[in-house]
Amino acid sequence: MQKKQQVRFRSDSSLPRSLDISPDAIGTVICRYRVLKEGKDAPERLDVRFGERQFAWGIPENQFEKIPHANSA
Repeated sequence: MQKKQQVRFRSDSSLPRSLDISPDAIGTVICRYRVLKEGKDAPERLDVRFGERQFAWGIPENQFEKIPHANSA
């Protein structure tokens, strides 16, 4: 997933509830990065903006799915 890409939480993710974000909400990737932990690679992380004031910071990329473009059917 890349910066500015639209995403939503996977249907099996419990994170939207714990973050008080609608499970159907569509967000935009702000940043994608990897954090090293004790010299080992960790999963890719995303910072995602949902609307004006809702953000999901540092969420594992595997908790999201891409939103296909409307014209790429």
